[in-house]
Amino acid sequence: MSPPRHNLPLSAGEFIRFVGRERDIVDLGRLLGTARMVTLTGTGGIGKTRLALHLAERVIRRFPDGVRFVDLSEASTEDQVLRAVAGVLQAVEDDARTMTDAVITALRTQSLLLFLDTCEHAVDAIGRLCRAVLRDCPRVRILTTSRQPLHVPEESIWRVPPLSLPARPTPTDPYSADPAPLPRRDAQRYESVRLFVTRAHAARSGFEMTRENSGYIAEICRLLDGMPLAIELAAARVRVLSVQQILRRLDDRFQLLTSDGSGGLPPRQRTLRAVLEWSHDLLSEPERALLHRLSVFGTWYLEAAEDVCSGDGVDPADILPLHFSLLDKSLIVVDAEIEGTAHYRLTETVRAYAAEHLAEGGGEDERWARYLEFCVSRLEEAAENSRSPLGWPERLAHLRLLDHHRENHARVVTWALSRGRVDEALRVCVALRPYWLVRDLAAEGGRVLETVLAADPDGQSPWLRARALALQAELRLDVDVAPRVSTLAMCALEAARACREAGAAASALATMAALALRTNALEEGLGHAERALAWAEQAGDPLTEATALGVLAQLARRRGEPDRAVEHLRHCIELGEKLHDRWSVARSLHVLGSIAAEQDDFERARELFAEALTVFEELGAAPATAHCSRELGRLYLAEGRILEAREPLASCLRVSFTSGQRIAVARAMEALGELALAEEEAERAAALAGVAADLRTALDRPSAETVRLRSAVERRVGSARTVNAWNAWRSLPLEQVRDRALAFPRVSDRPAEPVTLTPREREIAELAEQGLSNREIADRLTISQATAARHIANIFRKLSISSRTQLTGWTSAQERT
Repeated sequence: MSPPRHNLPLSAGEFIRFVGRERDIVDLGRLLGTARMVTLTGTGGIGKTRLALHLAERVIRRFPDGVRFVDLSEASTEDQVLRAVAGVLQAVEDDARTMTDAVITALRTQSLLLFLDTCEHAVDAIGRLCRAVLRDCPRVRILTTSRQPLHVPEESIWRVPPLSLPARPTPTDPYSADPAPLPRRDAQRYESVRLFVTRAHAARSGFEMTRENSGYIAEICRLLDGMPLAIELAAARVRVLSVQQILRRLDDRFQLLTSDGSGGLPPRQRTLRAVLEWSHDLLSEPERALLHRLSVFGTWYLEAAEDVCSGDGVDPADILPLHFSLLDKSLIVVDAEIEGTAHYRLTETVRAYAAEHLAEGGGEDERWARYLEFCVSRLEEAAENSRSPLGWPERLAHLRLLDHHRENHARVVTWALSRGRVDEALRVCVALRPYWLVRDLAAEGGRVLETVLAADPDGQSPWLRARALALQAELRLDVDVAPRVSTLAMCALEAARACREAGAAASALATMAALALRTNALEEGLGHAERALAWAEQAGDPLTEATALGVLAQLARRRGEPDRAVEHLRHCIELGEKLHDRWSVARSLHVLGSIAAEQDDFERARELFAEALTVFEELGAAPATAHCSRELGRLYLAEGRILEAREPLASCLRVSFTSGQRIAVARAMEALGELALAEEEAERAAALAGVAADLRTALDRPSAETVRLRSAVERRVGSARTVNAWNAWRSLPLEQVRDRALAFPRVSDRPAEPVTLTPREREIAELAEQGLSNREIADRLTISQATAARHIANIFRKLSISSRTQLTGWTSAQERT
């Protein structure tokens, strides 16, 4: 009898139930066609063995002598390795040859795939055997699985990735503790979600993924880092728990994620803790010490690890080689390369396990304290550098580095508060001021600061508390109601005066000036802004200088002094250019564009908006990009270039939606409503305005814009149709509203309009032909400038013209007809 083609421990049923990895199997199949030896590496529970088994079954036809599977999970010495391999191959040792010779003799004439599974306990011994097989057995190919490479010259290493995960959505709608639902169309796209649902259904036959539980399933998969074993163990818990309960209990994942033994798992994989202990036992003492200490980071780079994790048995010079080793053993992973610096991270499960060991070893507080000192030092140095001339590429690089470390800074502030180190927590927050303002992280920064300021207020350093109070008022300006912001700013000003902290006083006064501008207290605002500018110049704080100049410019606009506003803005641009701070320059260019638009200098306004947008988009500054795009779109509407308005207004909505700011989404919907009116899509305008009104109501941020849009629709289609259209989209998920808002009607779908003007449009066309601007027309007819602009847009569309010069002679022609 001929021997069986394979001895793979895999039934047809298991093959059918295998979920995901389709692309991996195809690519690995190609790799095995060219490489003599392929090693699948990855952390415990990532699915190396399961993937290799299915790969072996897929390629078995290529090997005339089949596949031989050898389980080496119990082999830790060279003798045990050789005996396990020889046993599978039925190779016999005798006096004339060693066990290695016996294995080579058995394989020399074979054309087969030798599959060595779970090699990490005897890497050196297995590596020597593989070198001998590759040298003396030309028709044998080797497939191995190991938590670290075997370092054989002909080895091709394939790092098994986690299962694909849904990205965590920006919480635009609704703001709640519940995870956002996963759209049904996306469910099958993500391997981790498919695996959870498949295994959960096997555990409880009535289980289904619904809109209500899909967000919880996605969050479970994310928190388990796409690790197949952990997801399978979690899915098995649906027998007794809901997915909401499973998610809540993942804080104690090592207790929750255990097997009942009925799944045929080997002992090392029956609990999540056992998986990690299997890897942990393979580490040297320095490797264990470093792994435990790295748990203080969410992400890190080499210099941070050298500063925070060295000492007590770990030499700074050893940090780099230890990283190589931990990477090889799949316990740390390369996270990203940020501005030329490699970053690393632990998966959340490994981090939780390492943190347990760090706490048990008694070194937790020391490492966190060192990390806190490291953060304070680096952040304060960077904040100080931002006050001086610093190249724009360097500023961008620092912003992107801070983006990547947001979680780290939040965690280190939380730890500092838990240990009563409030001043250090305040120093982190104050140093993050430029970052929070540029990135428009007012809500996030404000929440953090509120917690820190409430901790031992009497024990805080007066100058630090004054700065922090001023920053809190600055951050809450666009988030809180005016009386609350005013109280915060007054408290900050009093605290600053008490300790003679000029920078805090300047910031508080600038906030008070901005608040006065919003409440139309122009004289009061002017006094605050001028004092803020003087204090900021004295403190050497260019960020507050720019803010004060911006408020002075807006006050001048409000007082009907556009030339004075332009003067302030040009001063601000000079300041920004001196520091190479293109963000401050772009903000001023944006306002200059708005002033040019008000003066009907449309070409100049477009140039200024475009220049500002270039910087905002390079920065990834979503709110500024959305605001500027919205103004550019409205500019096109004012010019009657309706089709050209679509793209900037669509960009405004997309960017606003991505930013997660619902007020920005509401403003974008209103702007698109104006576009719909200009395109004679009145009911579409009402649907957009209805959603915008709901968003504003939820935020307690009412606006006359939605009321104006509704009134305009009612005048066109009547009250009944307006009510129906207003309610048409309000019950839809916000994602669907976005998709509908961006699906513009095709121009060819709309019926052709007769080239006739209403009496009001005719009146406005005659005034425009005489050379009057939109503002002058509005004043003459006692209407708003926006209404005049909308009428001009309709006139241009109806007459198929694109500029006012084309109206020349229009009245005379009409009189002749």
